[in-house]
Amino acid sequence: MRIDATVMDPKAGVYATIELSERDGDRYRSPEMLQLPLEPLSGYWWLIVHAETQLSVEGTPALFFEIEPVTYRDLTGTLPSGVTLGVPADFREVVAQGNQQAGGRVWQHRDGEVGLWWAPGPTEALLLSNALVALEATYASEAGARGRSEAVPAPVEFFETEWQGQPAFEFPEMWLEPDGGPGRAWVIQGPDDWLHILRVRALGRETLTSLHIEVANTFAFVQP
Repeated sequence: MRIDATVMDPKAGVYATIELSERDGDRYRSPEMLQLPLEPLSGYWWLIVHAETQLSVEGTPALFFEIEPVTYRDLTGTLPSGVTLGVPADFREVVAQGNQQAGGRVWQHRDGEVGLWWAPGPTEALLLSNALVALEATYASEAGARGRSEAVPAPVEFFETEWQGQPAFEFPEMWLEPDGGPGRAWVIQGPDDWLHILRVRALGRETLTSLHIEVANTFAFVQP
């Protein structure tokens, strides 16, 4: 017997198709948790279950539901003026250093985390050497704040890019024990020449989760 579940958004688009392959008594479930979008479409979502079996099937094969809006942390007075980051209230703060002039925060949720660090930067164009210094400073800061060694390999790969029209460098990472997993970090030069180091990383898994990537992607510069 094969049981699949399809999740459809309010515009009748297929959001996800999941195989319910794990069995616990008379209950079937997916080995992976369904992750709904951070900012979902408003309206009714649908869960439709399809069973391939020669047995008779009873019950309602389709249910509709609405998604409650996400509650975000109030980071007023925490982040430097001119930037925003949408961190859900369910994310637990695990690192808090410095102040609005120079510092960093890291928030953790389940098997991933998102962090943001900031400090005054050079007034000239962002160079790779400046970006590397800023990136490596976050490693030492995190290790000190957590009270343990956060071992990461030296960055050997980078991509010159932009973030919201601002110059940036992206660095793939691979964190080692005790919370190994891949990560991505961006060193971004803001309109005021400050450097912002944005990071998303997995904890004890081989891939980044869509939720943590969505949260990182909310980082933005705003007009005063």
